[in-house]
Amino acid sequence: MLCEQDRQAIDIDTPRHAATARAADCVTDAGWYVAYTKPRQEYVAQVNLNQQAFQTYLPLFKILKKPSAQLAAADSGAQGPGAGADEGEAALTAYEPMFPRYLFFRPSSRKQSIAAARSSRGVNSLVTFGTELAVVSPDVLQTIRKLEDQRNRAGLQAISPFQPGRRVRLRNTALNGIEGVVQAVRARRVILLMEFLGQQKTVKVKHGQVELV
Repeated sequence: MLCEQDRQAIDIDTPRHAATARAADCVTDAGWYVAYTKPRQEYVAQVNLNQQAFQTYLPLFKILKKPSAQLAAADSGAQGPGAGADEGEAALTAYEPMFPRYLFFRPSSRKQSIAAARSSRGVNSLVTFGTELAVVSPDVLQTIRKLEDQRNRAGLQAISPFQPGRRVRLRNTALNGIEGVVQAVRARRVILLMEFLGQQKTVKVKHGQVELV
């Protein structure tokens, strides 16, 4: 079905293929369209589409920050003696797009054409299947939202690669290269079981001071 503004623009002499192409830029009740953004410009594309009255959805995924950022966070005020567990965890985690370079969007009304989305800042192209625009159903997006919520509610131990029982190696310490086994993960520290002089010792280190073997 043609958008109202496009229907008015097409006269009786408009070639059929042109009318079909223009119709493909119209809002449907089926779901959400998918924009393929320029590298690392998901947020830029989202802001600009929002400014053009499009509804957008950018699923985010909670991750551990890179080791260098973890060390900086651990040395910041959030990691001080008075910091709570939630503050410590927040300093060590970040949120990244769940699907890098992909952004869901839809017009806010049936009269709005999506043609403007193609040239919106941050957008590289719109995802298609052949000549048809890809449309994601609301049910699929609802499932993605649930997965996003579950992941972002998960604690540090659940998203950490340093799971209990995993073997790790110390880094950025005076004991670089020595290996141990993860015993537990906390907001501020990873607790390791290590062997020194034939005896097992429990050692607490910052997240950025260990790496998987």
